[in-house]
Amino acid sequence: MIVTILVTLIVLGVLIFVHELGHFAAAKSVGIDVPRFSIGLGPKMVGFRRGGTEYVLSWIPLGGYVKMAGMADEEVTSTLEGGGGGASHETARSEARPGPGDFDGKPLWARFFAISAGVIMNWMFAVVAFAAIAMGRGVFEPRIAEVAPGSPAAEAGLRSDDLVLRVDGAAVHDPAQVTMRIERRAGEPVDIVVERGGEQLTFVATPEAVEQYSDLTGESRTVGRVGIIVGADGGRAGPVAALGQGWSNANYWGGAVLQFLADLVTGRSSARDVGGPILIGEISGRAARAGFWELLSFMAIISINLAIFNLLPIPVLDGGHLLFLGIEAIRGRALSVQARMRFTTVGMVFVLALMVWAVGNDVLRVILR
Repeated sequence: MIVTILVTLIVLGVLIFVHELGHFAAAKSVGIDVPRFSIGLGPKMVGFRRGGTEYVLSWIPLGGYVKMAGMADEEVTSTLEGGGGGASHETARSEARPGPGDFDGKPLWARFFAISAGVIMNWMFAVVAFAAIAMGRGVFEPRIAEVAPGSPAAEAGLRSDDLVLRVDGAAVHDPAQVTMRIERRAGEPVDIVVERGGEQLTFVATPEAVEQYSDLTGESRTVGRVGIIVGADGGRAGPVAALGQGWSNANYWGGAVLQFLADLVTGRSSARDVGGPILIGEISGRAARAGFWELLSFMAIISINLAIFNLLPIPVLDGGHLLFLGIEAIRGRALSVQARMRFTTVGMVFVLALMVWAVGNDVLRVILR
């Protein structure tokens, strides 16, 4: 239990630090003052001041923030960030005239850069992490090792040693991606493109619906199986090939997260599938026990999740700020401070409700397991 908690804090701490470091470095590079850099939310635990910035470790390890001077709508989030009355001063100052180091006084491109840099850093972390795995542990090709007799794969014509290139229209780069794409299509025909003898061949298989129980979530779900075992050791990749592998894996997982969000909207996935910090902690502990490379892979996947979540156009998240800037670019002037604060209040309530829902799902999984 103690190891799991420590690993969870490390995983979340590193990813939050990477995200906020992106905001911080970008803001400083375009001349935006940064009064506070915090890992964690809520009241300050410890901290120090250097170069006009207070560096803080706060009590709630579920987020972080970079407080940029002159962001007029930050008054709404000041309590969550452990702030006091300073935000009202910032708002009044921004409404009067932005100072030289204020966020609202910078050109539109500079503000876009400062806001988007956190997401960019999370994506870069995932690319580098996947690349490090390819160089250190090696890569596993999505090559078919075995085809079960009489299975949907055998009936479709798939053979051992076929190299899987695409499943259901999406490129795949490792065995896990093949499995995940097939699992989503239980009972539905799926195109599988393979390389065999230097030729690309397309086969159509209909995965059988199988009930799969997860001892982690304590729930069963229906998944698709075509009766193949996939995976062949491709050896360690060189630096250039590893970066390509890292980029491909990051893009794949980004697509997988977007697909999950789309499935939530269409009802293909249940809102009960949304996990929170307890589930992250349990998976972190298992990944750490499995080895360093498994833990690094999990961190890369969570980093992609964090990047995409922050891009959602919800005021209070980075995507919400980018939405405000996009509106400003279209209409030629910014929304009023009052309008931004109202939207940010709604966004903060929504995000807090989502966090409560995710934690509630985690608690139910533990109780019902």
